[in-house]
Amino acid sequence: MKLRAFEVRWADAIGRALLPRGILGGVVDTIDLGDEFRRECLEPPWYGALLLRASLWLTWFAPPLLMRRLRTFGGLNSADRELLLEKLLDSRVYLVRATAMFLKLSACVLLLGDERVLRRVGAYEYGRAQDHAGAAQAKDAS
Repeated sequence: MKLRAFEVRWADAIGRALLPRGILGGVVDTIDLGDEFRRECLEPPWYGALLLRASLWLTWFAPPLLMRRLRTFGGLNSADRELLLEKLLDSRVYLVRATAMFLKLSACVLLLGDERVLRRVGAYEYGRAQDHAGAAQAKDAS
């Protein structure tokens, strides 16, 4: 399922409200979350992409219902965006809570799956070879 251009922009705005630039030492600041969501939706299964799209739409048009403001998510300042996301994640309606959590988890997976992040946190074998070499050199020096 292909996201439309405006949905890609929405995904970037919502994704950056969830995971702002500067996290993880800024290693993911250059990642375009909207484009990452677009690529994620191109891969099967279609129902995952449909749920992601529904999550985007729900979040984008939630302010009139949850905040009593005639604005979309894009018309809110950063503090109000965070407040809205917290309200969605804390909703008494399970379906709202679940779709907001799905969107948040998807954004985290897209960022955390990036090779730069894996290197930064030393996941799997990233960075371990250098750590072992540095430890061996320190041992030899002493």
